[in-house]
Amino acid sequence: MNDHGQHNREGLERLRRLTSLSDAELAKDTGDGWTVATVLGHMAFFDRLLLLRWDTYEKDGVFAELTPNHFDLINYAGAGDWSALPPRAAVARCIEAAERAVARINALPEKVVAVVLETPRVALLERMLHWSPHLVQIERAIGREI
Repeated sequence: MNDHGQHNREGLERLRRLTSLSDAELAKDTGDGWTVATVLGHMAFFDRLLLLRWDTYEKDGVFAELTPNHFDLINYAGAGDWSALPPRAAVARCIEAAERAVARINALPEKVVAVVLETPRVALLERMLHWSPHLVQIERAIGREI
C-alpha cells in the first residue's frame, strides 16, 4: 500500500472513534466560535468537495482550482450551517464523507496518482493532511486522545 493509502486508512480508524465522543465533548469550544461538531461538519464538507474535484478531473482532465482565499470564504460562509448540524449528525457525516473520499482515492488509476504527486495537490490523495490538524484541535478541546 502506498503511503497516502496507509495514512488515509489510519485516519479513518481515528475518525471512526469519534463516535465515542459524548454530547458534552461534541459541544466543546475549539476556538473562533467553532465547536467540535462544527469542525466535524467542516471536515465532511471538504471531503465531499474533494469528491467533486475528482469528478471535475475525471470529466475535464483538469483540477478545479481553489486558492487559500477560497478556503477562508468557504469556512466563513459554511460555519453557521456546520454549527447548526445536530452533533451526532456531524459525526456521521464526517465519517461517511471520509469513507467515500478514501474509497474514491483508492480507486484512482496509478497514472493519476503519479500526476497528483507531481503537483502541490497532494491533499487530494492524502486526506490526513486535512484531517490531522483538526483531530489535534478536537483532542485539545476535549482534553484526551481519540
